[in-house]
Amino acid sequence: MPVIPTPSSYIASEGTKICFLWVSPTLGKVFLRYLREQAVEIHMLVVLRLNVNVFNVKSYITLYLISVNELYLIQPWENIQDTNQKNMKFCHKEIVGLFIITVFVLIGCSSSSDEMQKEIEDSASNPNIIFILSDDQAWTDYSFMGHPHIETPNIDELASQGLTFTRGYLPAPVCRPSLASLVTGLYPHQHGVTGNDPAFDFDRESGSRTEWLEARKPVDDVVVDRFNTLPSLTDYLSELNYLSLQTGKWWEGSWQDGGFTHGMTHGDPSRGGRHGDEGLAIGREGMQPIEDFMDEAQQENKPFFIWYAPFMPHTPHTPPDSLLEKYLPNAPSESVANYWAMIDWFDITVGQLLDSIEDRGLAENTLVVYLTDNGWVQNPAQDNQFIWPSKQSPYDNGIRTHITYKWPGQIASRMDTTTFVSTNDIAATVLEILDVEPRLEMPGVNVLDQEELESREAVYSEDFNHDIADVHEPTKSLEHRVILKRPWKLIVPKEEGLSKEEEFSGGGRFIDMIEEAELYHIVNDPHEKHNLASEHPEIVRELRQRLNSWWRTDF
Repeated sequence: MPVIPTPSSYIASEGTKICFLWVSPTLGKVFLRYLREQAVEIHMLVVLRLNVNVFNVKSYITLYLISVNELYLIQPWENIQDTNQKNMKFCHKEIVGLFIITVFVLIGCSSSSDEMQKEIEDSASNPNIIFILSDDQAWTDYSFMGHPHIETPNIDELASQGLTFTRGYLPAPVCRPSLASLVTGLYPHQHGVTGNDPAFDFDRESGSRTEWLEARKPVDDVVVDRFNTLPSLTDYLSELNYLSLQTGKWWEGSWQDGGFTHGMTHGDPSRGGRHGDEGLAIGREGMQPIEDFMDEAQQENKPFFIWYAPFMPHTPHTPPDSLLEKYLPNAPSESVANYWAMIDWFDITVGQLLDSIEDRGLAENTLVVYLTDNGWVQNPAQDNQFIWPSKQSPYDNGIRTHITYKWPGQIASRMDTTTFVSTNDIAATVLEILDVEPRLEMPGVNVLDQEELESREAVYSEDFNHDIADVHEPTKSLEHRVILKRPWKLIVPKEEGLSKEEEFSGGGRFIDMIEEAELYHIVNDPHEKHNLASEHPEIVRELRQRLNSWWRTDF
């Protein structure tokens, strides 16, 4: 536990204590968790945070008002980037002034303890929420999506019982930026996590993996620390008295850094921490951590959030022998059979999770959301390798997924095969269900609002290099941008900056970039076989204009 800073001043009024703390956003979260762990009776809490968006050079104040027994003001002034000082809209005096105004407003408020208790009781009626994330799986590789050999009975049943969009799109074709978008509701160029690893100088032939991870950490901390200043789903859920569990893949530090109340991932590079470490045991080695967590949440009578992101069917493709033998007769190669069997194994764990909800009588008050983080097409000639175009590509084999929302009695079951949706919609939809106003404007829409859904004109995606070329300018490693406006899909390559032949420090490379914009009638040509850009230059022009306007939009 980090040392909690000593309060710099106290102001008392009618028994309410006001404490000014100057800490980083991450330490602020740690402090709040510490208060909960120590069972501190809090009556009023204010978190005042100054954020800096280093990508569109915009500064903004975020003010949190939470009813508690003591009033704390937490201001992470030290987090401001020096490069943005000249663009600051607020100065130190104005911050202090806002502190004082806020204090007087809150002292004048007269919320009774009974009202506070009612808010806590109301939170218990909120639904439990479970995110189920497949890792590296093609949108076609499910029974209900028409695959002739892969068996996914549990995911099929989930899809049939919920609201399922078969034309869902990811904001990125690689896991880390995709997952970062899921918890923030923002696109990668907005939240700054554009690739899996930062580029940095290191001789991987002579150095060990642990040495590489330790050398990677200070560079990657720039990405993690910046990301953790953004409001995320776990922040909102914590304010609603949720317990939250992180399992499986998680890139942004430890589960504590991510704002979870419980978790598995430590993020320590000296112990192999990079993208999940101990959390990656979930699913492959059983579901007990989730079982125990649900029992604890029930005992405490609190709503819960479960992040189930197992390393499945992700490589290494090491399914049980019984499942491999099941697929060998129909697979074109053993490497493909291994991949198919991994999907079957993942489906079994999904069934175990759903059964656990049913067995505890929780199904009626649990929202289950299903998606994959990015696509995959197995290389038939090489184990544990994908082929282009799939993962790390702007084509549908890289960015398409079905998305399911299941909440019995609240969300009608329906299979939507036509509407283009985004995984960025998930955060917006969940917050709408919880009647929470996001602190940052989100580009996603509430998919349960048919009018809002139909009024959206386009869905977008971004393809960056696997490695972040410059952690201070994360959009530098852009490769392609994508716009989908039914029935069209336009892919536009990066038009300036690094070319596909140019390497940057750390060994990252712009691979398989297209030379010119490509246009597909994605409804009639779902596998993108026919580039129609030369036949419809006016559509290319219109979609490119929309894409450029969106890219410049200040969210």
